[in-house]
Amino acid sequence: MKTENTLNDILIRIAKLEDKVFGQSKATSSKQPRIANEKQPPNTLDFSMPIRPFVKRHGVGMSGPKKFALLVAYLAKGDLKKTIQFVEIKKHWNKMTAKSLLGMEFNTFYPASAKENNWVNSEKSGSYSLRPSWKAIFS
Repeated sequence: MKTENTLNDILIRIAKLEDKVFGQSKATSSKQPRIANEKQPPNTLDFSMPIRPFVKRHGVGMSGPKKFALLVAYLAKGDLKKTIQFVEIKKHWNKMTAKSLLGMEFNTFYPASAKENNWVNSEKSGSYSLRPSWKAIFS
């Protein structure tokens, strides 16, 4: 069993651990191109695709309020004038609580926070529409 470690061996082990914990380390990033795991820009949203693949593609890494706004955007097909009933939004949310999709149970905090962030609006009780700034959920 080897008891002495060279500085180079220790640095390699640290880089491997850093890769496991943080993704890709700075030490290896210059050697390997980093694959960007960024969301697609809002101008490439395809509202014609089914809801589950749409949410899976665009909702990864989003908070609950952002996912709420994303779901409203999908149901409204990006139309700022269309209103979506709260019960319809919640129904679709509850169908997608698996880890691979929304990954969290619905919380009434989400629509309130989405409204506070100016992503959605609720002119009538129980209905939501998109605000022009809703695409900020992607940043």
